Amino acid sequence: MKYIAFKKISLLLVALVIVISSCSEDFLEPTVTDSKDVNTSITNVTDLKALVTGALAKMSTTEYYRRNYIITSEVRSNNAFANGNTSRFLEETYFSYNAFSSTSELLWNQIYSVIANTNIVINSEVQNNESAAVNHVKGQAYALRALAYMDLLRVYGQQYSGGDLGVPLILEFLNDGNNFPARATVQETWSQIGQDLQTAQELMDVDLNATSKTEVTTWMVDALQSRYFLYIRDYENSAAAAKRVMDSEVFSILDASSFVSSWSSDGGSNRIFEIAITTTDAELFENIYNVYQDFSVTGFGDIALTIDLLNLYELQDVRRQLFSFTPIAINMTGKYPSSDFADDIIVIRYAEVVLNYAEAMAWLGNEEEALTALNSISENRNAQTFTVASVANILAERRRELAMEGSGFFDLVRNDIGVTTFLVDVPFGSPLLALPIPRQEIESNPQIIQNEGY
Repeated sequence: MKYIAFKKISLLLVALVIVISSCSEDFLEPTVTDSKDVNTSITNVTDLKALVTGALAKMSTTEYYRRNYIITSEVRSNNAFANGNTSRFLEETYFSYNAFSSTSELLWNQIYSVIANTNIVINSEVQNNESAAVNHVKGQAYALRALAYMDLLRVYGQQYSGGDLGVPLILEFLNDGNNFPARATVQETWSQIGQDLQTAQELMDVDLNATSKTEVTTWMVDALQSRYFLYIRDYENSAAAAKRVMDSEVFSILDASSFVSSWSSDGGSNRIFEIAITTTDAELFENIYNVYQDFSVTGFGDIALTIDLLNLYELQDVRRQLFSFTPIAINMTGKYPSSDFADDIIVIRYAEVVLNYAEAMAWLGNEEEALTALNSISENRNAQTFTVASVANILAERRRELAMEGSGFFDLVRNDIGVTTFLVDVPFGSPLLALPIPRQEIESNPQIIQNEGY
């Protein structure tokens, strides 16, 4: 997938908007004080598609999915740590960040920039506005907004740190003139995410799904719903959403002989949604490849894996082949391994959906269904299968399967578990489990309340 050319325009909190070259010449460059109607420059479904493409481009940046969002989750878990080869991610590894931390500020701004694009799509009225084609694109925007808010809430919300504040909900580009929105509660934020996913499901048409895994499809929406409902502990709906994906017969779990090599190519039956990396993206060195590879290969090699993670794998487990070993470090060199940096970034894999289903069924007491789903992963990894589908076993398998893909921290805290490693001991409920709201946001928006401890 090739992104349409774009440029950035900085805004306060309401964020950044992509100006797409395919839009009309008078496409607005609004600011938070601009009263002009953005709809005057968004006239047809092509313009809407361009804005969705722009939102996806914003997700592919180093600040978001191409590196920082994923790495921040993993080094704040018991999977990995910054080894000090460079200064990057040391604050996150040691939970020593503060309100001036650049990673926190850049991630916050970048996610809200995605939301800005989706808001324009959602609130625009164009030619044939009620057509299936327009609805499908608007549904894609709702799905991306839901994903963006889920990412924001899990990083900055207080649900794991003893509070009840979520994040500001910006649902229209100018937010009805309220340029200084307060933080919604955790519950209000989760509710908005759920509403957006439901709206996406209602608007989108399976017959309009693209074959590319870099575009939002109805299957991506179902997969995100399986994740969303798991987080809010609505296990019946989590299982139902996962089952829709599983029953589609569009996706499959790769067998052991194909799993390792699959990381060297984009797409595939085991992927539901991934972020495209363009030629321009691939020219940038600030990416996952450079921090995952061995120091002797890239000169970076910032992120090392813990012995605790390695010990979860049996010797014959094919997933162990993704690791590399030097006298001083264990590295994840098998995921995102291409030296041209062109590997698309996976947001959600089919294996996660199957594990979501297994976990939901275990909580619901359906041992047989949970065990079948759980073992469908392990038996395709040359790993020993399970005799009991306990939640603990499912979480352990989830950790083995999804290691270093960005879920490490979240799988701990959503189960009321703190982070304990050889470097830190951060109990569940600690203020450190929520990243600080960036200082620039606190200073520019008098309605924003900082997270405790910062």
